[in-house]
Amino acid sequence: YRPTDLPWWAFIVCILIAVVFTVPIGIIQAITNIQLGLNLLTEYVVGYLVPGRPVAMMMFKNYGYICCFQALGFAQDMKLGHYMKVPPRSMFSAQLVASIWSAIVQITVMNWALVNIPNVCSDDQPNQYTCANQKVFYTASVIWGAIGPRRMFSEGAMYNGLRWFWLLGAVTPLVTWFFARKYPMSLWRYIHVPLILGGSGYLPPATTYIYLCWGVVGTIFNFFIKRRWNAWWMQYNYITSAALDCGLIFATIVVFFSLYLSMVDPPNWFGNVAALSTADYTGTAVRSVLPPGQTFGPSTWV
Repeated sequence: YRPTDLPWWAFIVCILIAVVFTVPIGIIQAITNIQLGLNLLTEYVVGYLVPGRPVAMMMFKNYGYICCFQALGFAQDMKLGHYMKVPPRSMFSAQLVASIWSAIVQITVMNWALVNIPNVCSDDQPNQYTCANQKVFYTASVIWGAIGPRRMFSEGAMYNGLRWFWLLGAVTPLVTWFFARKYPMSLWRYIHVPLILGGSGYLPPATTYIYLCWGVVGTIFNFFIKRRWNAWWMQYNYITSAALDCGLIFATIVVFFSLYLSMVDPPNWFGNVAALSTADYTGTAVRSVLPPGQTFGPSTWV
């Protein structure tokens, strides 16, 4: 086995982080339908605990972040099962079997894709398999693992001032809560600072287009439909959400096997070609392109 450079005590620390934050993040998710990830927190902590170890950083991040993510995912499924009158033991058994089976399928498909798809994860891949999430993980391993937060955020470092945002993020919710209690009918009661600050955590690899879709769907269902047809909203809103998610997954599988693998040209209409001319797709969203050999930040790290 390849050494991971992750000490046993660091593994216990990342599990404790997931245990401590699961309930607070679950409360925020129950109110806002947005889950705040522990990815940056785990990266920051492990960067100080075991600096200069990219593989250890990724493992610490996975165990700390994904344990919380999966725990809340299980709780979310149990909540949906409660709405649908599914017995909790049967629901948990289905979750357990599905988790084991999905892990096997995912590893199998990943190995098959790496071997059989030419130039997978490259910028010129014909089917646009750019592997955005994997690139985010790789970039994080360099920034938080190889370089480490001590060289970027400690006293005297270039980004030392960013540490004040820890204090800002802790104090701002208390300020909005105070004004919401003092003026209960004002707009302060609609301001949710963890949602505002945590919502940007999906960037990258998400784009503004994805946020716009979330906003439109959320406004339609949780504003217009909830006000006009509240009885329908109470009974079918979350079930409709689950059905839309399942429909997207099944449609993706059908389109992939029926069109992409068989090399069938899709219909040429606005819904298929509009995205091809955007700045995100063409790689021109960032206007300041560095010349060859030039890098961001200092030329050498102390």
